[in-house]
Amino acid sequence: MISSVFTISFLVLAPSPHAALANVVVALGPAAVNLRTAGNYAILAKSGVSTVPPSVITGAVAVSPIAAVALTGFSLKLDSTGQYSTSTQVVGKLYAATYSVPTPATLTAAIGDLGTAFTDATGRVNPNFNNLGSGTISGLVLTPGLYKWSSALLITGDVTISGSPSD
Repeated sequence: MISSVFTISFLVLAPSPHAALANVVVALGPAAVNLRTAGNYAILAKSGVSTVPPSVITGAVAVSPIAAVALTGFSLKLDSTGQYSTSTQVVGKLYAATYSVPTPATLTAAIGDLGTAFTDATGRVNPNFNNLGSGTISGLVLTPGLYKWSSALLITGDVTISGSPSD
């Protein structure tokens, strides 16, 4: 989400003869897409996630409604609880729908929320970036915003996603 932020200072009238000065931060631009529980994952996929070492992914990675075999190239190490795996390529945990309870139900909810977020995002008519790189985004730094492509998206190299937790 690209937004301009400015601070407004104003007086708040209080019941006492003293007034308090308050600062309010206001973000300009379209509202962020609400990811709900899908936002708990750096990568959430229904068909699989593949990597070729040495990748570095920060955040949780999950696949659902498919099994952990759809997480390829990660050299997964299943945790003793059976609820998640770890990988030297991921700073976080990896999840699959076939892992132990409560993982399947958690992922079902996240995939449902992903669908809701997708419907919201695709229904927006004013993207911040339209057909960026003509569909080839390797080597680019993607800043917060709404991106739309009318063609296939091709990623053959590094892509950096830059932002903060509040974007």
